[in-house]
Amino acid sequence: MATVAAIVVMDLDGTLYRGAAPYRYYARRIADSLPEERRGEYLQAVERFLAGESRVQAADGWEAAVVLAGGPAGNSSGFSQAFLETRRFMLEKRCELEIPFGMTEFLAQARRRARLVLVTNTPAEYVFPLLQRLGLGSNFDEVCCGAEKPSRLGPRLTALAEVFGLAPQAVLSVGDHFLNDIAPALTAGCTTAYLDPYGIGPSGQTTFESPDFEGLAEPLSNWLASTAATAVPGLGWRR
Repeated sequence: MATVAAIVVMDLDGTLYRGAAPYRYYARRIADSLPEERRGEYLQAVERFLAGESRVQAADGWEAAVVLAGGPAGNSSGFSQAFLETRRFMLEKRCELEIPFGMTEFLAQARRRARLVLVTNTPAEYVFPLLQRLGLGSNFDEVCCGAEKPSRLGPRLTALAEVFGLAPQAVLSVGDHFLNDIAPALTAGCTTAYLDPYGIGPSGQTTFESPDFEGLAEPLSNWLASTAATAVPGLGWRR
């Protein structure tokens, strides 16, 4: 097995790309299922959240759309039909998505110095076409879809570390959903990088944190370089 100095595990939604278009579309489809007299008020509440004008007890934009509609917290796809329609919409050019500045360079650096893994709860039928649309289809060593985060992420991170003979600290989990992407990694003793664009997650608990990827690019690049420098040829990581 080739020497691997580190493992970088990336989330998909809200991490590899950003943009409010999917959340707005999801909210509109949810609104279709609400009583007519509630729709306008609901969509205005979603807009206030997306503009940073109000706080919602939700982990991300998907969950905020659910919670504001009266759905359960902790459920990003509480309106399943609306969610699936949104996933299909995201594959179209009219859905505006943006890759953060520095993301492509970071992924290239990670491929040179680490094993790069994408782990997402999204089904494969939507993941791979979206990666192709973003121009990221060949950037990863491994892609895990339908990953059952958060329950399965911790064991997956631990298994990756063991397979490649790494200490947990040499495994980095990057994501924008604290419960799904960060909390399991913290429990497993891994390095964490938390994106919190809406200021809704706990602060001060992660190795790196920023409202946007631009604020993480340099610290993560430095972490990769430092981790690679401590690797022992043939062993992977100096314990």
